[in-house]
Parts: sequence; C-alpha cells; structure tokens
Amino acid sequence: MTVGSHLADLVGAVQYDKGLVSRSIFVDQEVYALELDRIFANNWLFLGHESQVAEPGDFITTYMGEDPIIVSRGHDGRVRALLNACRHRGMRVCRSDEGNTSFFQCPYHAWTYSSAGELEGVPKFRLGYAGVLDKKEWGLREVTRVESYRGFLFGNWAAEGPSLEEWLGDFTTYFDLTFARDPAGIEVVPGAHRWTVDTNWKIASENFAADMYHVEHSHARPAELGLMQAMPDEGYQISAGMGFVGHAFTRPVSEDAGGEEPLHSYWTLPNIQTEYLAEARKRVAEEKGAALARLIPLGHGALFPTFAFLDLEQFRLMRVHHPQGPDRTLIHQWCVLDRSLPADVKDAVRRQYELTFGPAGLLEQDDGENWRECQNGMRGFIGRQLDSNMMLGLGLEKSASEIVGDDNAPGVAGGIWSEGNQRRFYEHWQQFMQAAPASDPELPPAHS
Repeated sequence: MTVGSHLADLVGAVQYDKGLVSRSIFVDQEVYALELDRIFANNWLFLGHESQVAEPGDFITTYMGEDPIIVSRGHDGRVRALLNACRHRGMRVCRSDEGNTSFFQCPYHAWTYSSAGELEGVPKFRLGYAGVLDKKEWGLREVTRVESYRGFLFGNWAAEGPSLEEWLGDFTTYFDLTFARDPAGIEVVPGAHRWTVDTNWKIASENFAADMYHVEHSHARPAELGLMQAMPDEGYQISAGMGFVGHAFTRPVSEDAGGEEPLHSYWTLPNIQTEYLAEARKRVAEEKGAALARLIPLGHGALFPTFAFLDLEQFRLMRVHHPQGPDRTLIHQWCVLDRSLPADVKDAVRRQYELTFGPAGLLEQDDGENWRECQNGMRGFIGRQLDSNMMLGLGLEKSASEIVGDDNAPGVAGGIWSEGNQRRFYEHWQQFMQAAPASDPELPPAHS
C-alpha cells in the first residue's frame, strides 16, 4: 500500500484482525502531516501535573504535537495552556523548562505578556502603533480546553468532543491503581529528563503500551549482572478506554504479611518501597478487591497517543513522546513519587529511577537503540513497503475480568506474551486518521 498517495483512504494501513501494520506509516511525511491534524489537534494530550504549577506564577513548558506550549498558573489561580509563540513574529516567549514568573517577554522585539497570556507591553506603542493597537486581541493563544484528572492536566485544541474523563473511559480503573493509591496523591520530582531518539513517535509509544516480549532479550545484560530476574509467563496485557497496561502479576495480597520477598518478580534491586506498596495494596483490596490490588505495581502503561508511564516496585515514572517529524521523537520524562513517602525513601526511589530509566540508564539505552534501528530498517524503498508482524497472541484475547479474576476489571486482555495492546493502539490510530475531525480546531480567544 502506498499511503502517501492515498491520504484520504488509509484502509489497509492497519489490518487489526490479521496483526499487520504497514511500515510506510512510520516514514511517510504526508502521513505525519496528517497525524498533526487528525491526532494531535483533536485529542487530549498530557500537559503536566498540578504539583508542577502549584503556586501563582509557576510554569512548565511542553509540546502538543509540534506546537510549543506554556502551562502556567496565573496570578488569578487558574491554570492555562498557552501557545508559546509571540503574536508579533512567532518567536517562543519562554525558553526555560520551568520556573516562576509574573510575565513572559519575547526576546526578539520585547512584546510582554502576563502569566495569564494577556499582552501587556509593546515597545513604541504610541510612536509606532499610534496607541491604537488593541492589546486584548493580541494575547497568547490559549489551548481551547484544559481539564484535570487526579491532578494530571490534559489539553485539547478541539472545542467539541468528549470530556477528559469520558475520553479516558474504563482506563480510569487502571490509572487510579497507578496514581491514586496514596490518599495524599502524588508529586513529581522537580526537573525533567529530556532527550531525542531518531525514531517515529508511534514506535516509542506502543512499546509502553506494554511490549513485554522484548524484555528478556533486549534487556538481557542486566539479568546477567543479577539485577533482573527471569521473566515469568504469568501476567497480563489489558486495553481499556484510550489506555493500555501490561506486566507480570505480583504475589497475591494474602502473601504480603510478614514476607520479605519483593511484591514484583521483575527486579533484584533493593525494594525500599515494599512495605509502602504492601500497605497501598491492602487499602485497595479493601476498597476494590484482592484481584485488582494484585496488579499493584501495575507495570508498563500508556495513553493514546503519547503519554506513558512505568510503575515498578523500585520506582515510578511518567513520560511523553513528542513528535518532531516522521523519524524523530523528543522525550520528556519525570520521576513520580507518592506524596506520603518519607523523605529518605523518596530520595532512594529517585536514585533507582536514574540508574535504570534516566537517559543513560541501564534499560533506556537499550530501548533507544532498538527504536532507532527499527526506523532505519523501515526508511528504505523496499523496507517501507513491508508490513510489521504484530500477531503475538492473535485470537487469544479474553475479557480483562477473566484474566484478572474480577468482574470489575474492564477492557480486553491477553496474557503477558501478547501484542493485543499494540494491535489496539494502531486500531485507535487508524480510526482517528480515517475520520474527519469532529470539528476543526478553533482558534480560541487570545486569552480569558
């Protein structure tokens, strides 16, 4: 299939029932341009966590697709997402990753905006503009909708469509098991790891939709060093709503009391969070049942299109795979902590995160190499005409309730050795790419 010449008809790019995905969708520039429209301008995209903009004037910078964004808490207390582009010539008005400020000033011609995005200062306003430029019409563009779930901020340029919680759908069950098991909530370690990989954004994102198949091969060296245990055959791959999770099962909750074994079978690293996770599982077991509690820590997870997380006994992280072209991805990643953890435990968790999944971590280096070489294998004239095989576990899917052992577990599931989540990820992709946008992303008011 030649996708580039048939943008209006993407039937066949993803053959969900056969487990086939055309490799051209990872390299075709026209397909990528359409993705920026159909997917990134019409979906809920992760912006940050409320703890990162806790005080008036706090801000972080991120992207929605390729559009640079400032997430700022104005001095009126409201959190806004603003296009990080001066209305005069388009230069980014903020080039810091995070901080606190009362204004953003363009370095080019010094147009100055409040933390809420209003245009407040224009050099030569009277001499050059005769004092008649309507500043109210030239504030920073504001993302149409910003909504929060469990303190996680998402933005959407589309004026119409499902709310954030409606869009998350049944995935809220698994999201809560990951990020709402501490009654006090979570906090994000200040600062982000940021790096680029020469790969398509979908390759990185669907890996976090729970590709367990690669672990014992790609990450064999840590196992040889005694840092990882052999992968068990018992586990799950679950897709629900717009999200995906998958990993090995932990020990049953009834075995937690008095045991010194790790809850998770994955690592041999020090398990400083064990007792705190055991307490969280007991709380969840009382509220939702032992079967769902057994999923803690949850493992790999992703939300279509680009938000991902990793929840292990040693640490927890969240990340975004920002597209920067068909063959380049910018990754933003943060370490996440339960707010109630003691300070020494938080510090130990952060160090374990840096050891394994920082940009130079034991496992992140392996993944980046894999993704880059996948891209290299697809970019040629012949390579892009082939299909990728995603048949693992095809036809073996069950209901999540059957896999987990609880009727309240939503979604469709496969065993740990399955690519059912990957097939569902690309089914989502195809549905968005084939459908006309529900409504054109409206240019919102300059500020509000």
